[in-house]
Amino acid sequence: MFMKHSYILITAAFLGSSWIGSSQTLQHTNQGVQWAETITAEDLSSLLYVLAADSMEGRETGKEGQRKAAAFIASRFEELGLEPVQGSYFQEVPLKTSALKGGLIGMKGEKLPYRDQWIPYPGIEVSSLQGEAVFVGYGLQDPSSGWDDYASLNVRGKVVVMLSDVPEEMSGLGRRELADSLGAVGVVMAVKDFTTARSRMLPWLERERMRLDVDREGEGTDLPTVLMSMETVLRLSGWKSEEFVIKKWPKRKLKGTQLGSFDLNLARADEKILATNVWGFLPGSDSVLSKEVVVLTSHYDHVGVDKEGLIYNGADDDGSGTVSLLENAEAWMAAADSGAGPKRSILFMAFVGEEKGLLGSEWYSDHPAFPLESHVCDLNMDMVGRFDEAHKDDDRYVYLIGGDKLSSQLHDISEAVNDEHIGLALDYTFNAPDDPNRFYYRSDHYNFAKHNIPVIFYFSGVHEDYHGPGDTPDKIRYPKMAEIGRLVFLTSWEVANRESKLAVDRVNDFPSDRR
Repeated sequence: MFMKHSYILITAAFLGSSWIGSSQTLQHTNQGVQWAETITAEDLSSLLYVLAADSMEGRETGKEGQRKAAAFIASRFEELGLEPVQGSYFQEVPLKTSALKGGLIGMKGEKLPYRDQWIPYPGIEVSSLQGEAVFVGYGLQDPSSGWDDYASLNVRGKVVVMLSDVPEEMSGLGRRELADSLGAVGVVMAVKDFTTARSRMLPWLERERMRLDVDREGEGTDLPTVLMSMETVLRLSGWKSEEFVIKKWPKRKLKGTQLGSFDLNLARADEKILATNVWGFLPGSDSVLSKEVVVLTSHYDHVGVDKEGLIYNGADDDGSGTVSLLENAEAWMAAADSGAGPKRSILFMAFVGEEKGLLGSEWYSDHPAFPLESHVCDLNMDMVGRFDEAHKDDDRYVYLIGGDKLSSQLHDISEAVNDEHIGLALDYTFNAPDDPNRFYYRSDHYNFAKHNIPVIFYFSGVHEDYHGPGDTPDKIRYPKMAEIGRLVFLTSWEVANRESKLAVDRVNDFPSDRR
């Protein structure tokens, strides 16, 4: 499926030099090797056959199977002796679901049915909207050129109608935010190729959508917006089609045209849901360094059961990461019980809602149990149990993503741990800045990275059973998964016991369109 990059191959010459570098980079991992070896293929298999069993019903967020899985993980944390956080092994995550069922717009005395002549813009939250409609051209202001579609217009409390396309020399970005800032209560975008826009958006619009049940202040605009066919806007306005050729648009003639009353009503099914992240805590032994927290994470949710009753077990996605998290927790507790616990504290977290948009980790990063600046790094395991087409001849590899984007020290430690103790092929294919898959933005580590907390995402790639009913425990490569688990453990061991906190010495930009 993906091209394997030649630089992941470890040559003899490189091994010779890397051993020298490893001895200089690593300070503590030799003391942790005996505990790393407690992470075994047999234990991982035993745990995964429980977590990815049919009885867990695909672990879909908000469903009974997800709650069963959360209880299993929490019971394991408690059994191991991890401390609860803030008095509980569960962090509550408030969610809501919404599904569009239909709608109607009344405008200029006509009743415009949903789908036929308009669709809501993705993310619309309201059930109804009323106001006077006014045409505002492109809906642009450009002080450098003197262009102002809102000159002499008061759109406060009104629904603004604008063309979706803009002249080539101008940007259409920020037009909804501008309308919002001027007091508009809604936006109608007149779309020339409405049929294409509708076919692309309908599958997304009409599926049940889940999000955090919070007000999103300061994140752009939630101004209610609909897309309407150009033909409908022409008919309602009485304008001729030739007047809508953008390059010949008579801006002075059409500017500020009143379109009468606008009345939107949507039929929607909304529901509030309470889900949970699962966390356990191992306090550090050093009175000063214990105030800093190393985080190990996975997500335990999956995609549930389909309409035919077929269970999607999610053994690799992300049962593999979650049982690896549990095995890491067991190894750390065994070390602590023997008097070899970490200097820094360790937080183990299994997130809910990753499949719905990284919701559990987003909630945690907005409501952390400890100050964000005390978080040293996040080592995140998501799909670490299979192999992809690029590695069908040798599954002793792991994709590493993000380790060098914020902290060169974390990257160097990871490399040195692998060179000295594990010997996997480290593949950085998906770490490339121009990776079209954008995996860096697609798992829970992202919600740490966006706060400048260093991360590593451990990943074995996409396979034919991804988000399918064939992602079952019998297909997992348990010895491979154990090696990745040991790599994570020894990396966390080194980071947790070093005298100095990881330096954040690199700058990373985080685009808003990560998903």
